[in-house]
Amino acid sequence: MGYDLFTTVAAFRRLVTMLKRAKTEQLSDASGARIDRPDVEILVHLLEVAEPRRIGAIADALRVESPHVTRHVCAMERRGLLERVRDPDDGRAWRINLTSDGRHTAEECRRFTAKWIGAAVAGWPESDRAELQRLLVKLANDVSHELRDSTVN
Repeated sequence: MGYDLFTTVAAFRRLVTMLKRAKTEQLSDASGARIDRPDVEILVHLLEVAEPRRIGAIADALRVESPHVTRHVCAMERRGLLERVRDPDDGRAWRINLTSDGRHTAEECRRFTAKWIGAAVAGWPESDRAELQRLLVKLANDVSHELRDSTVN
């Protein structure tokens, strides 16, 4: 079978759509917190960067508008998943940090998603799993660069 870009894009879109649909309800149940997809993205992003971030930096990383992030951050602050901490570089500004409950929720979300993917590839040879990882990391990096370059031009 030869390479067909449209088949690749369709498979990727199908995978992302399946994960988005199934994920929110099941992640809420697994984490024990009432969360939606944007909440998960914000929580896991903060977990992965391992430091408090400004709202604008979160929005840039997730490629969404700052007001969108602000609404979700405020709601998660009220639920005790996030907190604001002073920006050490600018005492007038705030950064968003995971609380212990937020860290637990983000870790559960990441663990739950890894469990799905792990189960899906469990029967694959180690070399195929390593190749999938290599190619997905490469694809994510290249798409990120392409998107960044296309917004600059």
